[in-house]
Amino acid sequence: MVLMLCVGFAYGQSDSAIVRKGLLSAAGSFAFGTMPENNISNAYLTGNIEYYTDQKISVRGDLYYFLNSLTQNSPLKKNDALYYGAFYHFSHSHFDPNIGLEPGISYTQMMVDGNPDVATICPLFSAVAGFNFFGEKWFHIQVNVRYTVGEHLTAADETNISEVSFNFGLGFNLNVLAEKK
Repeated sequence: MVLMLCVGFAYGQSDSAIVRKGLLSAAGSFAFGTMPENNISNAYLTGNIEYYTDQKISVRGDLYYFLNSLTQNSPLKKNDALYYGAFYHFSHSHFDPNIGLEPGISYTQMMVDGNPDVATICPLFSAVAGFNFFGEKWFHIQVNVRYTVGEHLTAADETNISEVSFNFGLGFNLNVLAEKK
């Protein structure tokens, strides 16, 4: 169904470049992640804002708001994250595959022996692969897979919080620079 919509949008568009220098986009989505070392699954509300410095390079900030663990008796109580980094885009057409590196921080809290541990700020590093599909000049669909490396560090608990997450959402676009003719 999604593929049919993408193909239909692609054939209905003009040749004017959507992805170009000056494109500002923002997207919102839900993300689902798994922490393989701890066998924990999580749900997040996510959002990002991205600025294209040219057709191939963009800078982006992502926010992950922890909704809840989907695993019963999960020791994870908080895991909000903020990322900022650069992305490389392989195309400037309507289908825009991309990869990026985003360091970040998380605000994390674990349960230790049935009691909440101290909430702490933890450094993170993530690699992202995904694509945007621009069906309209104003809207796009975004799909990302993120691998995050991190560790919850407190005196009571040192837990690996590395995670693989997937998100799919809708984005909005605005070209803030006039197109050169």
